[in-house]
Amino acid sequence: MAGPVFDAILGHEVIINRIGHSLANGRPGHAWLFHGPQGVGKRTTALALIQSLFCPQPVRLPNGGVSGCGDCSSCRKCLTGNHPDLQWLELQEKKVRISVEQVRELAHFIAFSPLESPWKAAIVDDAAQMNAAAANALLKTLEEPPPGSMLILITHHPGGLLPTIGSRCQKERFFPLSEEQILTILERLKVGKTLEERQEAARLAVGSVGHAVQLCVKGAIENRRRFFRDLDALPDGGLAQLVALAEEWGKAELFSMVPQLLETWFRERIRASVLSGEAHRLDTERWLEAALRTGQLARDAQVVNLNPRLTLETIFIRLARMQGAAF
Repeated sequence: MAGPVFDAILGHEVIINRIGHSLANGRPGHAWLFHGPQGVGKRTTALALIQSLFCPQPVRLPNGGVSGCGDCSSCRKCLTGNHPDLQWLELQEKKVRISVEQVRELAHFIAFSPLESPWKAAIVDDAAQMNAAAANALLKTLEEPPPGSMLILITHHPGGLLPTIGSRCQKERFFPLSEEQILTILERLKVGKTLEERQEAARLAVGSVGHAVQLCVKGAIENRRRFFRDLDALPDGGLAQLVALAEEWGKAELFSMVPQLLETWFRERIRASVLSGEAHRLDTERWLEAALRTGQLARDAQVVNLNPRLTLETIFIRLARMQGAAF
């Protein structure tokens, strides 16, 4: 037996309590905004909320809230993505933005009466990826939500949403998980070959269980170490070495890892500077802007099929110069 769906979520007890009580009180609201770092449990919590909303036999929790049972047909259908009253909306493959057509389809879906549940629900992930027309179309649905409907918006970049969208949602901020919590989840998922591998992944994941799972993939931890060494050595090598590194990391099996690796490298570089007391010598805003620009460039390269080697040459030259290289 699966057991109450909220019991499987670690590290967000305050949020779970708030959601559980809103369901128990019969006031779940029509719109939620889950925001926080990537890979910390926003999608899992959103799905658990919908399961609990739809569940015909919800479980009363010790804290007074309620949770989906996890065992009924409705809970299982939500988990497998087969529930007719739940729709996921996310960035389509090889697209840069969520389109207005996708949002209009969602609004059409929400407007019709449910088939099996008392509710219709949709989860938008990542909501900040909507283009302007899509955001305005979603705003109309939020302003006049159909009775018995719920929207959950998920994003790690809430600043990318229209303020009017955020103001119409109940907001819940998710925080990074502890190493112990990540390790527990990895063990539950049976990810990683050894305890030592899971422990290192939990330590390196910077609070993101999603990143920890990626690190447990064969060779990922060593690739991470190598990528960090290569980026740290950029200012000391010449252009020929930089081009060679771009050629190596531009290979398909490695390039898919680059956006996440770049984000982690920037984060650890800035964090190490602050902890060492050298933050006054680091133009933090400049590095944060570089992190956003290079990360987006790497992601866009994968979506619109830019040349990986040339993309990485551009990124590596920029990073080398920011670290003092003369070329």
